Amino acid sequence: MKFKLLVWILFLPLFLFFLAMFYIEVSLYSLLPSDQGGMSFLMEFKNVWYRSVWFYAMLVIISCLFYFSFLQKRE
Repeated sequence: MKFKLLVWILFLPLFLFFLAMFYIEVSLYSLLPSDQGGMSFLMEFKNVWYRSVWFYAMLVIISCLFYFSFLQKRE
């Protein structure tokens, strides 16, 4: 039980930090609103996700979280 709690305490704040940084990166990609020639959030996301370090860091954190939660269930 303590191991599972420790995993959540470690990985959840990291995931939220990377999520916030990724959101900021996508939001700053085009500073103009969509009605003034900028892109919508989904179009910015489409142009940013594949080269974003924050996006891949979130994937690593999520995969580690799943790995440790499944590891705990096996024992």
